[in-house]
Amino acid sequence: MAILDDVKISLRIASTTTAYNTEITDLIAACKADLALSGLYNTTDTDTLVKRAIMTYCKANFGYNNPDLDRLRMAYESLKNHMSLSQDYAFYAITFSVKNSSAVAIDEAKIIFNGETKYTGSAGTAIFYVRAANNYEYQITHDDYQDYVDDDNVWYNVDVSASATINIVMTTS
Repeated sequence: MAILDDVKISLRIASTTTAYNTEITDLIAACKADLALSGLYNTTDTDTLVKRAIMTYCKANFGYNNPDLDRLRMAYESLKNHMSLSQDYAFYAITFSVKNSSAVAIDEAKIIFNGETKYTGSAGTAIFYVRAANNYEYQITHDDYQDYVDDDNVWYNVDVSASATINIVMTTS
């Protein structure tokens, strides 16, 4: 079922009625824009919490003289704030995949990313959760391999605007 149909049901409007489609579609878009402006990157309307936020937003803002306006706005703001604290909605996953030149995963590689340190597991991966920003610094070290830094022995940088995997190939010392 499309989000438009779900919102119409929550507003107690028959799904066959199209008179309010433009207003409801605009409210859905406004809600998604508001979620994005609040730092939420996951605004997929098939997600249960996003769907609930959209329906609550639309119920609060649809029509005139809504006696439940304040209660619904508070419910929407509360849900939005809750989601903004969650890695599933407000943070991008940056996965480092570290392998050697033979494409074998490197276990226990030390990755320092944005001031946080993690070690790769047996699959050669480590995941960091960050908000969108430019110039996150990282370096990778392992006792059996050359340090993964650029030619000037400076940390690498990455700009984050989506979840991504950074593939690293380390060479032996």
